[in-house]
Amino acid sequence: MEGNVVVAKKVTLPDGSTISHISEQAIWRMLRDRLEELDHPPSEPFAQVSGQEVTPPVRPWEFIDEDLFGYLDPSGGRRRTSPVRVSAAVGLFPFQGDRDLGTRSFERFGQAMAAGGNMFETELYANLFKGTILVELDRVGKWRSRYELIQPSSKEKESDREKEEKNRDEQKKHELQGNALVRIQDLSPPLRGFLAELIPQEKQRRLQTLLEALNLLWGGGRTARMLADLSPKFFAYARLRVKHPVFLEAMVARYEDGRYLLDPVPLKNALERFAPYRERVIFGVEPGIFGNEEEIRQALQPYGEVLSVHHALKKAQEDVSQLWNGSSS
Repeated sequence: MEGNVVVAKKVTLPDGSTISHISEQAIWRMLRDRLEELDHPPSEPFAQVSGQEVTPPVRPWEFIDEDLFGYLDPSGGRRRTSPVRVSAAVGLFPFQGDRDLGTRSFERFGQAMAAGGNMFETELYANLFKGTILVELDRVGKWRSRYELIQPSSKEKESDREKEEKNRDEQKKHELQGNALVRIQDLSPPLRGFLAELIPQEKQRRLQTLLEALNLLWGGGRTARMLADLSPKFFAYARLRVKHPVFLEAMVARYEDGRYLLDPVPLKNALERFAPYRERVIFGVEPGIFGNEEEIRQALQPYGEVLSVHHALKKAQEDVSQLWNGSSS
């Protein structure tokens, strides 16, 4: 907010122009909200709040958001780095400076029209956004007891610390042993503690739900009157043998004669660069969005199936169902 102007988030390019963006925190929030709508209760209602300090429940086997998006326990040192890495959504076209003028009339509150009202402006835009989600498959549904699940000991002597943390390990094991969805494995030295891991079917279900949440993504600032559909209009899914946001810088578009045109060349270059690591590639193109839809399909077909976005997401969910079954890693 700058004075009476609600400003849009923007970044400045080297030439001085600005492009709109939606922060990764906002994308995370939208995904969490969609997961809740898909019958995955969030962990937040079970957090303990003391002043400005929020202590999460730290039950990632129970709460999908703690598993996929991580957590930080400021009171005890338990933390989990998110295995789902989300980039900001960055506009593909420069911000043009458009504003919407609004007013809040005091007449609606029983006062005379002469009393006036509050005038305000809101920056707005029409744009396409690019964004990437990277999922570390080897960390989904998997947690080390130290220091993701148990609080580290504060004792000074190392022997006392180890003894206390071993006791906490055993208490946590006892808590988890009755859960049919969790497997427990003791770690071998020099690693300490144990590894808790969801069964494959539950890990698959969580990733499939994440893909469904992406398909339903919506949000935007002041959503009561500035609703934004952020579900994919172009979708690229790549399962690799390495961890890399392969498509992060590969989305380029232009606007000509009233149509959006997606350039397939950067996508092809990214795919060629990671050819030795590709295991499965799927594309989704929303019909009627891009003026060069046929060009996109022909350019990308040598690398993977090119379907509608809805069917591509379903294919990606089917691919996820093969993970951790011995056929995929």
